[in-house]
Amino acid sequence: MNRRELIASSTCLALSSLFALPSHAADAESGWQPLFDGKSLDGWRFYQEGIGDIDKLGAVSIERGGILHFLPPAYSGESAPPGHISTVAEWENYHLRLDFRYGETRWPPRKLQRRNSGILYHMGPETDRLFPDCVEFQLEEGDVGDAIMVNTLGLQGPSLGGTPLWPNWIPAFPSDYQTPVKAGAYSRQWHRHSGEYERLDDWNRIDLYAFGDQAAHLVNGRIVNTIFQMLKTDRDGNKTPLTKGRIALEMEWAEVMFRNVMIRPLDKNAIGRIKSQGSD
Repeated sequence: MNRRELIASSTCLALSSLFALPSHAADAESGWQPLFDGKSLDGWRFYQEGIGDIDKLGAVSIERGGILHFLPPAYSGESAPPGHISTVAEWENYHLRLDFRYGETRWPPRKLQRRNSGILYHMGPETDRLFPDCVEFQLEEGDVGDAIMVNTLGLQGPSLGGTPLWPNWIPAFPSDYQTPVKAGAYSRQWHRHSGEYERLDDWNRIDLYAFGDQAAHLVNGRIVNTIFQMLKTDRDGNKTPLTKGRIALEMEWAEVMFRNVMIRPLDKNAIGRIKSQGSD
């Protein structure tokens, strides 16, 4: 190799080292797949309270750039009952990521209230209905990142130094479940988020880590809530770990948009890395 070739080779090697990602960083960005394909609702099903499983009024539109628009300007209903679109498939051990932003329009009876939406996860396979058994990643103005356990239970990660406990539960902490508030057929625990990172008039990046019986809620790159030892009640009344289910995007009397809806399965190695270092 002559001097010119040696210099060129060394330069390429230096540049490749400069721009190369560490192996764990490369691994962290691998495995993503679209949960919403940006063109259709293939793999999803629709539900709107009082309307049913067919979108008769245009409550959900797919717009340029693969944006899911709930209750868009072209919506033809005289009222806007809440509802959702939900995956047909159940998911277990995953990292969900999406962007969301609020629209301008609010509908009675919440025309003067905060704009609201949510991500429902660990939903059962039963027929869709309003407020199904699940965990809700709350997307209401001022409450983004709250966890609402709908007919389910969970232990909220205690605040340690101002940030929620993650990624491992400390056995010395109390493990008594918060008493749910019951209203009709619904029983709810409401675990409040920590920290204000949402943007009211722009897109927000949302991340949900859900593996085993625990989950972390992130808003624009910060953990704001963690839930451990999640439980559901089976048909015989026994409480069993809540570890999987369908995923839904919700509309609640307010215009809202979603984009870049993607998911990354977490295998045993990825979960191990999260358990040891807090992220993957």
